[in-house]
Amino acid sequence: MSSLALYPVGLFFVLSAAHFARSRIDSRAAARYTCYGTALLGSALLVLAPPTVRAVQGTGVPVLAVMVIVLGDGLRDGAAAAIRLLAPALREADAAHGGRAGPAGARRPGVRGALALLGTVLGLRLALITAAAPGLAGDELTVGPELSARLALAGYTAVGMLHTAMCLVALLRELVRRARAAGPGRLGTGLRLLTGGLVAGLLWNAWSMDDVLRAAATGSQDGPEDMLCAVLGGLCAALVAAGLGSTLWPVATGAVRGWLRAHRRYRALTPLWRDLHTVLPEIALGPARRLPLPPRDPQFALYRRIIEIHDARLILRPHCDPRTAQWLDHATRRFPPSSPSHAAATAEAAALAAALELAAAGAVPQPAAPAAPAAPGTATPDTMDGEAEHLAHLARVYATCPAVAEVRTRARAERARRTEGALR
Repeated sequence: MSSLALYPVGLFFVLSAAHFARSRIDSRAAARYTCYGTALLGSALLVLAPPTVRAVQGTGVPVLAVMVIVLGDGLRDGAAAAIRLLAPALREADAAHGGRAGPAGARRPGVRGALALLGTVLGLRLALITAAAPGLAGDELTVGPELSARLALAGYTAVGMLHTAMCLVALLRELVRRARAAGPGRLGTGLRLLTGGLVAGLLWNAWSMDDVLRAAATGSQDGPEDMLCAVLGGLCAALVAAGLGSTLWPVATGAVRGWLRAHRRYRALTPLWRDLHTVLPEIALGPARRLPLPPRDPQFALYRRIIEIHDARLILRPHCDPRTAQWLDHATRRFPPSSPSHAAATAEAAALAAALELAAAGAVPQPAAPAAPAAPGTATPDTMDGEAEHLAHLARVYATCPAVAEVRTRARAERARRTEGALR
């Protein structure tokens, strides 16, 4: 029974982690409340699992085990409040998407109302459990034979059950409306699976009526989650996970792919950018990173690095040497390019390498010096992705092409000649 009870715990924590990753990208209230609800529900299931309660019982402090059960019920009440807030958050997202967003403070009364209701429920349940003063015998909460104690224990469970049912019904109505409007397709299927998960959650919550009746009649009820609750909890988690799979996972995997692509391009520009920054440190738009850690926002870092490289190329234009074309022609006879696109990138990288070496000599550029030779057959990319891919290819050619290395060597020799002449 313990492994079955712990199954939905892990699934709900996986869902909360996935929603946390999504909330870092999508800061809307719906993503945050989903993260809060799944995390709180997973925590509640972990606290109320039989192994947890039995481990606390082993400490020899009976009241501590009762407090753990009360804590788990409180976490479940918090999860229900987050689930209830999902319904207005989804409507608000629809209004914002359709250009019908209300005033900035329109959502606050709903949040305050949900928090006020949650505070009332927690306070009432705490008062009822204090009045019942239960003990824990095995896996069951037990109270004395007094009618007031039995009714207090039954009321404690009933208040939590009614609060959870009200919150689930609020979200269920919103999901049913959305599922009808969505029709067939991936979105409609996902919404129907989520609706089935909420129905399973309602059945899971309704099973608490058995505890209410037992508490009122016999003064005892189950403390931790029993096997049927674990089955219903697992079904609820599985249906919710399947429903989110049609909407959450494509967004999450797309975000991860975009992050990896931007980070890969950012690193691909590093050899070229490092050489440019060494000679022209003024191109840096921000402080250099001291540790070789990946940027927190690689898309923004990539965009800034592209701008810095373009600034360096503009600065280096007056330093272009007219002999670069001759040097490149001689180098390509020994190391012919493999394709026209490689030839274009080689010409561009060679001009840049030669200008960089001559600029490092500290010579005053000539105002009438020719610009870097245009690469034949190349078009200027019109998107940031295209520009990033173009510069990444240019950086690879700049760092690895033997023809570019030979042009760099000739320019370096010219740089040494200029330096020697200046010293004389």
